[in-house]
Amino acid sequence: MAFHNTNWTAVPLPVGTYTLNDLGNGLTGSTVHQVFCTTGGAVTITAMGGGEFTWTAVAGQKVDVVAAKIVVAGGSFVGFKANYAPNYRQQVGI
Repeated sequence: MAFHNTNWTAVPLPVGTYTLNDLGNGLTGSTVHQVFCTTGGAVTITAMGGGEFTWTAVAGQKVDVVAAKIVVAGGSFVGFKANYAPNYRQQVGI
């Protein structure tokens, strides 16, 4: 199995509060940009560009948003983000 070419990361989001430390900082291109509902519930999402909304979802629904903060009140969700891996030149300091 090749891991060098994976292009995304799944972040489990059970009940709790998630901030930039968990979701990504919006600068590296590896910030949560989609929230997927695995077990029906409610989540409050603050968008990276501003604004906040509460989303009540059932399993299988998703919302595309670059998230700065996510508060899961009930249910279970997964956040998807790009998998950041520095290129070879950055790794060797070129």
